[in-house]
Amino acid sequence: MKQAYASIPIGVLIFVLLAIFTINGLATYFGNAIIPNITKLTSMIMLLTFYFMVQNRMANVFMAIFLFSLIGDAFFVFNFGEISGKLATLFYLGSYCLLIFVLLGKFKGIKYEGLVTLYLIVVLLLNSYFLFALYGAISKNFTDSVDLVLSVSHGITLIALTFFAFAVYLSQESNQSIIFLIMVFCFVFSDVLMYICNLYVYFWVFEYMSNMLHLISLILFVTYVYNHHAIMNVNGKKPYDNYILPNSERLTT
Repeated sequence: MKQAYASIPIGVLIFVLLAIFTINGLATYFGNAIIPNITKLTSMIMLLTFYFMVQNRMANVFMAIFLFSLIGDAFFVFNFGEISGKLATLFYLGSYCLLIFVLLGKFKGIKYEGLVTLYLIVVLLLNSYFLFALYGAISKNFTDSVDLVLSVSHGITLIALTFFAFAVYLSQESNQSIIFLIMVFCFVFSDVLMYICNLYVYFWVFEYMSNMLHLISLILFVTYVYNHHAIMNVNGKKPYDNYILPNSERLTT
């Protein structure tokens, strides 16, 4: 069975993903919302399936991130009314907070010297100004206080995630930190484009780019997780510890 899994070429995955990109573009252009929503959910399942075909384990924190994101996608796709959108945002927030948790473990090796400190200060100031401007722009578009709180929390979490990812990248400049930073940028721009479509003006290109950036970010995250376990195996280290449940495995950074 393992040999059958290992024989699956990477080209098959690339072909399927390119097909999803094309189908989503055509469906979005012709105003079909069902197909992009279905592929958004099935893409996550497909990526996880492919991952476990080539890797038989995953740290609990990574699994929780995928699970939260998958549940968020499910609530987004299967709309049960206003509560569905709130729950989707809540689970997305949970996944982003866990991503921040992963980054916090890497701050032990960061040296705040010279240009690194200056860059981080500039990024923090720019992000803070962006959040303030965004709040002033969107606060008038919300009549539901819960939606406003979730949206602001969403913005704060994305800014914190960008800041920490940028800090780790400037300190390490490794392939993993680059993958993580690009992944975060894809998440951020995907969510921003979705907010523009929902709150300001709808343009099918924005919706298509939002969906595709979300898919790209998931692909990058799967790549990051796979590389993490591969690096740990090469170094002879265990990528897990007991922090979620007794005698369970967890990520060590």
